[in-house]
Amino acid sequence: MAFRRLQAITHELACHYAELRAVKDRRALEGSALWQRIRAEVERVTSAVERGDADTEPRRGRQVRAAAWNIQRGVRFDAILGALRDDPVLRQADLVLLSEIDCGLGRSGNRNVPRELAEALGASYVFAPSYLTLQDDWGENRAGAPNTTALAGTAVLSRLPIRRAENVDMPALRDKFSSSERRLGNKRALLIEVDTAAGPLLVGACHLDSNASPRQRAQQLRALLDRMPGDAPAIVGGDFNSSTHDLSSVFATLGDFLRKLFTAGVRRSVEGYMSPAAFGERPIFDLLAARGFTVGGFNDPARPTYRYDFNDPYALQKVRRTGGPPLVALIRWMSRRWNHCLPARLDWFAGRCARAISATVVEPRLDDGRPVSDHAAVVCDLTAASPAPPQR
Repeated sequence: MAFRRLQAITHELACHYAELRAVKDRRALEGSALWQRIRAEVERVTSAVERGDADTEPRRGRQVRAAAWNIQRGVRFDAILGALRDDPVLRQADLVLLSEIDCGLGRSGNRNVPRELAEALGASYVFAPSYLTLQDDWGENRAGAPNTTALAGTAVLSRLPIRRAENVDMPALRDKFSSSERRLGNKRALLIEVDTAAGPLLVGACHLDSNASPRQRAQQLRALLDRMPGDAPAIVGGDFNSSTHDLSSVFATLGDFLRKLFTAGVRRSVEGYMSPAAFGERPIFDLLAARGFTVGGFNDPARPTYRYDFNDPYALQKVRRTGGPPLVALIRWMSRRWNHCLPARLDWFAGRCARAISATVVEPRLDDGRPVSDHAAVVCDLTAASPAPPQR
């Protein structure tokens, strides 16, 4: 399918990737002549918006189906496309909010994942990068395929006409240039406005930081909500990473685990993963309520969207990097009753001036039974409501 209009993100930074990877740390980077030459271009690229507009049929019904799915880079592209095209729930989605999505990275075949999904599905799309990715995380891209565009961020696929789109800056909590997955840029969100049969609808898509405290995640979400003022119909969704834990530093992580262990106990702490609003992640949900958003009806609270699988070597390696062998031993001990696989709710929708009709969780699987992504998709049906008239 050819887009009626295509606004692509392009750059010529690939020739600098090797030199950037060789820079020791952020201080050395900022003192380098290379950074002085390319900084403005990196900032332009990581704050840009890529957009493709398809010819969409006008929607007659007032009901809108929205899905939000962390697709784990888009590595299993064919399976992701198959789920969005063939799953009886997902294929009816008017809006698909995709987080952790690649564009031009070797680990995902150097695909422009959002554009190729939109092309195959006959949908419009918007992609908002957060990072220029220089080095893959542990266990990714084992073949060492070189990157091309090297962008990672958030996207929305839409079967509704897109009025406007914005790449929203969020507070930077950690220097990603010094992380194991070396990156330039910082966490960003995507805001679009679409036309529905009931009128305009604001749609915010985000992926909040996992290596943060609940209060810091709320600070990031606030940056997106600040761009969604007023009482116009709106939804916000994505991977909130509502783990209930403070993972902002090694000491904060160990202290948080020990505090939960000795005050709440193991069982209550684990059960809290399914009800984060009541157990540790209050700042996010209080913020949403203060801005007129509700999660009630837009989510199925009984079903997990993620599983902390501490049988997985990749998951254990991430824990080991955060808190070392003592944290690995502690978590393995705490999770033994659940066979080291703990259900959690990390992915959410919230609505304002909109009526939730139904909500569910969809977990597409491969032929061998493994999930297509480490996250399930959350889905809600809604209708936009007109803002209440001002009182006289």
